[in-house]
Amino acid sequence: MLSSISLRHMRVFVAVADHGTFTAAAEVLGLTPSGLTATIRQFEDVAGTPLFDRTTRQVTLSATGARFLPTARRLISEFEEALGDLDALSKGIGGTIRIAAAPSVLTRILPGVISRFVDEHPDARLRLDELNAGEVHEAVARNEADFGIAGEWHALPDIAFSPLFSDRFGVLCRPTHAFATRRAIAWSELADQAFVGLGPESGTRAMMAAPGSWAGGAGGTAGSGGGGAGEVPVDPAEVAASDVLKRAAALGLPEAQMALRRANASERAIERVAKMAKSRQSDAIPNGNGGGAKDGPGSAMIDPVAQLRPIVETSNTLTLAAMVAEGVGITVLPELAARVADLAAPGKLAFVPLCEPIRKRPIGIITRQSRSLSPIARIFLAMVMEQAPKMDLPAAIEWG
Repeated sequence: MLSSISLRHMRVFVAVADHGTFTAAAEVLGLTPSGLTATIRQFEDVAGTPLFDRTTRQVTLSATGARFLPTARRLISEFEEALGDLDALSKGIGGTIRIAAAPSVLTRILPGVISRFVDEHPDARLRLDELNAGEVHEAVARNEADFGIAGEWHALPDIAFSPLFSDRFGVLCRPTHAFATRRAIAWSELADQAFVGLGPESGTRAMMAAPGSWAGGAGGTAGSGGGGAGEVPVDPAEVAASDVLKRAAALGLPEAQMALRRANASERAIERVAKMAKSRQSDAIPNGNGGGAKDGPGSAMIDPVAQLRPIVETSNTLTLAAMVAEGVGITVLPELAARVADLAAPGKLAFVPLCEPIRKRPIGIITRQSRSLSPIARIFLAMVMEQAPKMDLPAAIEWG
């Protein structure tokens, strides 16, 4: 049975591969040559294939052994790392902290904290995963991250969101664009602009469409295909593709499983935006008389976010910045994300806050309610909350 193969077999196998003879490997491991030989034979019997080709003068890896060697090294390394983490965690001095966070948080918030943290806790290790808001929540829910730092997203069981700060939305454009010299821009002014944007899986679109009062506008929803104001059309091809993805994901294909998670996040964002837009339309019709609050009889209040139809859509902020820098169109981003995007095209971008109304993106700490953080993770998180407000960040950020 393959289940009878142990870490001892792995260590002996790697030692023989590294030293080229049973005698040398036995000396390094503190075993007798006969005992080491018996261990290798047992390993080969269970595996059902030779791991070494033996001659009277040397021992070399077989084709199977050569293919398995990297796996054996990885398994030994991961086991030793896990034991080290367990020992460090029991003493409260180290261990690995897995953090999932939005790109702007990883770029602008965490580096300064990590610099101080690694000086004070050299035995700790950090794993940073750059994910969009929905993926951060899901990574924490699946226990793939100890905690996350990202925007508020759809509710998941056992997930808690603790606000850390918020930053305002604004327009990112070229310095030569007419908007670049403005102090503020109304959302309704974006309707006729060439627009590039992040996909709905990023969470940005849903946050832009947060509940609130919109200024009335004129005209229908551009590119809506006859739909009413505020409607978010669903591409039938995407719906059909989701069934294919579900079948592929059920077969265990990692790429399909990731694509399915993104598709589900997109659907939730679209549903959320549609519900908000429908609610605002209902609120805009006073006492059921069929007239808009500002647009006269028979018209509903227009949602400017629903009018934004990207000519280019991407999941990466830096790619978005490159599109804006080349003049493909303008975009809308939270200010911290815009400052990160500016690093990709220094001097080629301008950020102007949006108003009427002011929209803000809440960023917070995402944790599991049923699972306590390790001592070292609690130390790091406390350092984030203590240091981050002191950093040189956009003045419009509001903490707490």
